[in-house]
Amino acid sequence: ALNTILDVNSRNAVGPNDRVFGISQLNFDLSVYDIFGTLAAGAALVLPQHAEFAEPLEWVRLAEHTQVTVWNSVPALAQLLLDSAKATGGSLKHLRLFMLSGDWLPVELAASILALPQEPRLVSMGGATEAAIWSVEKVVDALLPGQKTVPYGKPLSGQMLYVLDASMRPCPLWVPGEIYIAGVGLAQEYLHRPELTEQSFFSHPQTGERL
Repeated sequence: ALNTILDVNSRNAVGPNDRVFGISQLNFDLSVYDIFGTLAAGAALVLPQHAEFAEPLEWVRLAEHTQVTVWNSVPALAQLLLDSAKATGGSLKHLRLFMLSGDWLPVELAASILALPQEPRLVSMGGATEAAIWSVEKVVDALLPGQKTVPYGKPLSGQMLYVLDASMRPCPLWVPGEIYIAGVGLAQEYLHRPELTEQSFFSHPQTGERL
């Protein structure tokens, strides 16, 4: 996870002047970044009171009051934040970075974020919990007319993504296949689940690389 955290902080210039809103529950992998990514950068972590976790209007108030600069969540929670700010006239002017992952990023949401007056940086991220939170990112800096989806992106540093066919051969461009992740982010195992570990983690039959 350290590889992911330091890479993400470097790519997005997260530092001591930032305030990260910790909206993810601690049993969800995005919270790993909220805690360790924030503290590794010397930034401040803003945590809502327990009663406020399900109250988007309170997120807006707290983000405004504490001048939150970084928002890290699934897309649906970011949409609730924007909707609540619009409904209350609340300001999100300090938010300079949105990192959205864990689900499909709607183009409409991306457009709403890019249209904010401060022109925040929007990063769509993906991967698997088994590969240290994230393995891939796509910086969304513009949307084309009629664009239907946000591309999945490219691997983070120290990580690799392959699109392979049923025989574990690389798929040519535009040929569908399965995504496999490799690199330093891979977990060692599922705790006390040897059969699941054997099913999900294996070595490539030709290269020997662990996937």
